[in-house]
Amino acid sequence: MIPRRTFTLSAMAIAAAAPARADDWQTDPSGYVSKFAETGITQILEADIPQSEKSSRFRTLFGEFFDIPAIGRFVLGRFARAAKPDDLDAFQKLFEDVIVYTWTRRFSEYQGQTLNVQNSSPDGNNGAVVNSAIIDKNGQSFAVAWRLRMREQGYRIVDIIIEGVSMAITYRQEYATVIQQNGGMSGLLTQMRKQVSDLEKQSDT
Repeated sequence: MIPRRTFTLSAMAIAAAAPARADDWQTDPSGYVSKFAETGITQILEADIPQSEKSSRFRTLFGEFFDIPAIGRFVLGRFARAAKPDDLDAFQKLFEDVIVYTWTRRFSEYQGQTLNVQNSSPDGNNGAVVNSAIIDKNGQSFAVAWRLRMREQGYRIVDIIIEGVSMAITYRQEYATVIQQNGGMSGLLTQMRKQVSDLEKQSDT
């Protein structure tokens, strides 16, 4: 199971970032991360809208700034090669639902933390890692790294690493265990459908 604190800190990171410069965020990795967070604040966190609309807006934001198909393929790993096309499509949709509903439930736990974007460094031939820190009101700091890849449309986020814990790798390990212990892809999809159903009910309360 993905640690609760990982999602809480991820939501805080979105909520706490400083505004990005309008002229360079699309080509500057640090600016890209800040722009993602800034948009989340203005369109979701500060908007006087129902929770269902916040989930809908975050889904759009998530799709614009993250490479969801690439993350999903990485998470499935070797199991993706043997999976049926219909199962792969179902997994991608359910995986997006899990992320969206889990993150939006954590936004309410933001309590004034700040995000300090520190620096960025190259990551391979077409990527970058943006290093940042969440600082709470007591001065406690949590390291958050964002892995980006350059695509045809520009940068896209492919992973968030909280205090050294990769969300993508954690999902990969968790889902591999489910696949191996619960009848392959069908077992994973069954569990994910139940998880999404539970998260939807919780998001309506």
